Amino acid sequence: MSFSGGLRLTDLNDYITPGQECIKPVEIKKTGRSDGSQIKVGTEGEYYEVSKDGEETKLEKASITLNDCLACSGCVTSAETVLITMQSHHELLSILEENRQLRSSGQGAQAKHVVVTVSPQARASLAVKYRLSTISVAKRMTSVLKQMGVDNVLDSAFTRDLTLVESAREFVQRYSASEGQVGDGKSLPVLASWCPGWVCYAEKTHSEVLPWMSTTKSPQQTMGSVVKDYIAKKLATTPDRIYHVAIMMCYDKKLEASRDDFYNDIYKTRDVDCVVTTGEFDRMMSETGVAFAEVPESEALDSLFKADAANEQLLSSAGTSAGGGLEYVMSYAARALFGIEVTPDQIAAAGRGESQHPL
Repeated sequence: MSFSGGLRLTDLNDYITPGQECIKPVEIKKTGRSDGSQIKVGTEGEYYEVSKDGEETKLEKASITLNDCLACSGCVTSAETVLITMQSHHELLSILEENRQLRSSGQGAQAKHVVVTVSPQARASLAVKYRLSTISVAKRMTSVLKQMGVDNVLDSAFTRDLTLVESAREFVQRYSASEGQVGDGKSLPVLASWCPGWVCYAEKTHSEVLPWMSTTKSPQQTMGSVVKDYIAKKLATTPDRIYHVAIMMCYDKKLEASRDDFYNDIYKTRDVDCVVTTGEFDRMMSETGVAFAEVPESEALDSLFKADAANEQLLSSAGTSAGGGLEYVMSYAARALFGIEVTPDQIAAAGRGESQHPL
């Protein structure tokens, strides 16, 4: 399995050795030696620390979960101690096969409702690879996923808009509460990121910034709430009867989906059950013998897809390719706080140096 630079398994051994200090240390017993001791591999694959006088101390395996991981690529090994099997396209294929077996045996009522959310970045990457338009990629993904047994294919650009609105409201509320003052004891600045790697890094290495971090969910997790709450109610079912997959641009999004913050204790389910990266989706197509470029386009996209009425063009948020968060918040705040009308596109153009900043 290949990994991004943000989450990588290095080819070391199964243990954190005395010279490898994890940024987020795993809680294991250490010998504390600094006398140049060596590592010995036993006959059954176990590891021992051998001191200069020959004393052997068996080392404990370093276990780390996605919740512990900082996505720094510098602390863990290439062994099975890092368990990510529940966050792969194989898990999606397993669920779809289980559903097929239930339906073929007359137990269709026990099958899970499968929802897949696709990010704009994933569509863009596939569009570049296959030299297709993004709307064509969206229709082909919808077509092939539904042929495989997926019930709904949604667009995270839809919930990105919800996230933008909530982020802007939060900023205005915090600006008003602190009367525009910044610093300790104030609610400003607002630090926001949709990157789970950055959020995890801030939480585990710079706790002093936590009071200033935005509380708004990312588009991925906002869609998780929509799927497991709104859609579940529309289907008259419970959240645990829906299996929600997100096709995202980065392995770090797996870390986000695995956070305890997004786990429903009542129904024992996560808002996003599985994250599949763009590369994993493409690999899934190859493994299942699907020539993606030859897949016929779906005639219609599901309703929670950000497209025009004729389904001929995908719509995007104003601003930059990063999602338009800064541009939208500045535009919203300028209007709400100071009565100044300025569009996100004007702010984005100024950021690119194409015009004078309107503010």
